[in-house]
Amino acid sequence: MANSTDQIDRAGMHAVAQIFTRLKWIFREQPTSDYGIDAQAEKLNPDGQAGGKLIALQIKTGASYFRKRGDEYVFYGEARHREYWTNHSLPVFLILHNPDTGVTLWQRIERHLIEDGKDGRWAIGIPTDQTLDENHERYIAAGVASDLPSLRRARLALDLPLIMQFAGHSRCYLRIEDWVNKTLNFRGAEVVFSDDPDDEADLSIDAWMPAYTIEYYMAVFFPWLDWSLHEYIGEEEGSNEVAVHILEVELSAVGKATLLLEDFYRSELPPFTPALDESFHEVEWEAVDADDIDF
Repeated sequence: MANSTDQIDRAGMHAVAQIFTRLKWIFREQPTSDYGIDAQAEKLNPDGQAGGKLIALQIKTGASYFRKRGDEYVFYGEARHREYWTNHSLPVFLILHNPDTGVTLWQRIERHLIEDGKDGRWAIGIPTDQTLDENHERYIAAGVASDLPSLRRARLALDLPLIMQFAGHSRCYLRIEDWVNKTLNFRGAEVVFSDDPDDEADLSIDAWMPAYTIEYYMAVFFPWLDWSLHEYIGEEEGSNEVAVHILEVELSAVGKATLLLEDFYRSELPPFTPALDESFHEVEWEAVDADDIDF
């Protein structure tokens, strides 16, 4: 007969499985493991077929795991789990489920989020509003945590092809529409690789967001660009609905560093064995009697 702890664990597994199923993921429970990968989840494509995007889950069930520290909860882990999870081939997500309240929280196990403790122990914070639901599913699908450093790492990796395109042009402009009477006001960016910002757009980037300033919009979507305002066309010239920010842009230090790192990632190691010097010549060795060697 299962004890109460087993029943609580099973209830948590069932609750988390239901959430992932509702979010259109395939949920696969794993055999019991001392290293704590309890399940895998795979994101479904829009056509309902398995998409091959897998994540690993460590599920902890019980009110006792919801330890409050300041404005967040904190999970304390062991050294063996830390090494296994941070070196896992899949993104590993910690899931906390409270059966008393029905609250389910998540956190991506990332090295930079982990705090070292004593005797190999460690801790990781979990924001109280980081619930396992539709509002956060996009972070989980991307395999990243929702903190700013993790999002920036992911954005630079995803934007690399775009960064490389900008690097190939000496003059670049962005035309960004600001729908001043809409909550979702900044709506996309057109890219012009030309000396004339009024030329036909070479690229159209789907980058929409609500924001009060163009500075915030650029910091979120284009942190790898330096920019200056070339022209601002007010909404009074667009039926009092749409203003346009025309920016002259170039790669920032962040963008250039991203390309430098990409070159490093792709570079080859030096030869494992040294090349022979052309002046090298074979040495003739005389036979030596073993009795003449002092050991």
